[in-house]
Amino acid sequence: MHLYHQLVTLALTAAIVLWTSASVAMPTVGENILTVTNSHSWKPFAFVEDGEPKGLLVDYWRLYGDVNQVPVEFILSDWNDSLEHVAQGGRKVHAGLLYSSSRDHFLDYTLPLFEISASLYIVNDSEQLKTPNILPEMEIGVVRGGYEEEYLKSRYPLVKLVGFDNNAKLIEAGLNGQVNRMLLDTQVATYYLSQRTDPYQFIPIDILYTKMIYAAVPEGNEALRDEIIAGMKNIPQTEITRIEQKWLNTSHVFTVPGWIWPLGLVLIALVTFSYIVLLRQTVQRKTRDLKALNKKLEAFAFTDSLTGLLNRRGLEKMFEGRKVKALMKSRQLAVLMIDVDHFKRINDNFGHRKGDEVLIGLGKAFEHSLKEGIALSRLGGEEFCLLLEVKNRHHLDAVTEYIRCRLVPSASQRELGLEVNASIGAVLVDTKRGHLSLDSLIHQADKLMYLAKAAGRNSVKTKSLSSEGKQHHAFGVLS
Repeated sequence: MHLYHQLVTLALTAAIVLWTSASVAMPTVGENILTVTNSHSWKPFAFVEDGEPKGLLVDYWRLYGDVNQVPVEFILSDWNDSLEHVAQGGRKVHAGLLYSSSRDHFLDYTLPLFEISASLYIVNDSEQLKTPNILPEMEIGVVRGGYEEEYLKSRYPLVKLVGFDNNAKLIEAGLNGQVNRMLLDTQVATYYLSQRTDPYQFIPIDILYTKMIYAAVPEGNEALRDEIIAGMKNIPQTEITRIEQKWLNTSHVFTVPGWIWPLGLVLIALVTFSYIVLLRQTVQRKTRDLKALNKKLEAFAFTDSLTGLLNRRGLEKMFEGRKVKALMKSRQLAVLMIDVDHFKRINDNFGHRKGDEVLIGLGKAFEHSLKEGIALSRLGGEEFCLLLEVKNRHHLDAVTEYIRCRLVPSASQRELGLEVNASIGAVLVDTKRGHLSLDSLIHQADKLMYLAKAAGRNSVKTKSLSSEGKQHHAFGVLS
């Protein structure tokens, strides 16, 4: 009997110890759970299929949890809801999104994850293709709360935005004819449209931007932000590359369904052979279609459709190249802004077609005659931006005067009384200061160009940036 009491006492003691340990440990595990939010319809980055979260970002954060031994849970919802969920605070991280000043008020960003671009998609019919540009009062479909919506509101405030809760609803609305234009992430649109029987019902006509997506935590939670950054650095790059290739690959991998039972070795061999042949044909066809789509997209990405010169995106790419950096180092880079004088008068008096001929003629003149040209671009309307290789300030003055006196007037049609002149602002990057952005150089050249207009048009204003950071006085050449 005494032994029985001892056994009962020992069992009760063990139960109390186990219960006490569990009551202490369980809240610790719960507190360490990292809640990851994103969209449920953002293929291939994040989506829900058969009740399970999937996608590139889902795989990335599962890997993050495994590498750093942190329990991870996913909450995938409509895009706006995912932002609001993180804004509420706690151990929450947005799996990936673009930086914007409006989001910066309630989010702290971590390290960049993956590159993403956004393209304007237009329904593929001749009537819609007549108007490739974004015009006031034009209807464009976007995802509510997405960066695309904010981008259009800030740069095209007169555009009518048609909002949808997520990408799946937006694309479905386009395919059903509710909207004729959509601003979508290029990778997302390619993924959705490639699965349709007609992948060319919508086609991309221009890439509007390419940026990095970041993970983000609630504003002010510096401890969580530092934890996330440190954990991201622990993930092997080879694993990140593997995940990226898995989801951003253009081909699809198919496997033989597991419910097919073998009916015999000969039958299995025949079925397998037929399946492989069909699979290869399907993959080859889809790969050809996607390559053609991507090739057309690249053609639109960097080129101005009217003049054949670079567009703003193409100019930015050239500015980041080795040639421009070498010229800046040797103080031999010049940035020119050229604006056709009284271009509206040309359109009003001779028609928009003649106006287009003037712009095309200027583009050809710059391409054929400027041996100093490193990057020749049309920024829109009647404005051109040129990056030139010049030896010194004197050389720059000579080149700008040659452009004003010879190249610009070559676009005239004197038999019609159509005379073409332009105002030019030019900056010689003659400085040892740190990195100068393209935007800042264009801004300075643009101010000089307006000074040239104020001086009576058909004139040039130039300046250089001294090594001490002081600007030389503007030099003008009047007609």
